[in-house]
Amino acid sequence: MASSLAFKSTLLAGKARRASLVVRAEEAAAAPAPVKKPDVGPKRGTTVRILRPESYWFRETGKVVSVDQSGIRYPVVVRFEKVNYAGVSTNNYALDEVEEVNYAGVSTNNYALDEVEEVKK
Repeated sequence: MASSLAFKSTLLAGKARRASLVVRAEEAAAAPAPVKKPDVGPKRGTTVRILRPESYWFRETGKVVSVDQSGIRYPVVVRFEKVNYAGVSTNNYALDEVEEVNYAGVSTNNYALDEVEEVKK
């Protein structure tokens, strides 16, 4: 951003000088539009299978309620038809703890199968 400077001094009724600095900023060029990052994880409404072994719903399916794009650790919120012992029917999962399934129950997309296999070993 460029600016122009002007130095001005004034005489106050024949007495001491008083100096002032005037800054005029030129109009800045328009910033380019930010590039939108591609969405991460399964889309809302997708049926997913849970791969977290300690989860109440391990190897069961549920529907994705939302996927947080801010980079948090457990961005995928999944809702289940069955409730757990505390009466809760939703839970948050990491991207590598869910896999998309089609209606026949066959996996269509696995986000981190290698990592899950390492956990099982």
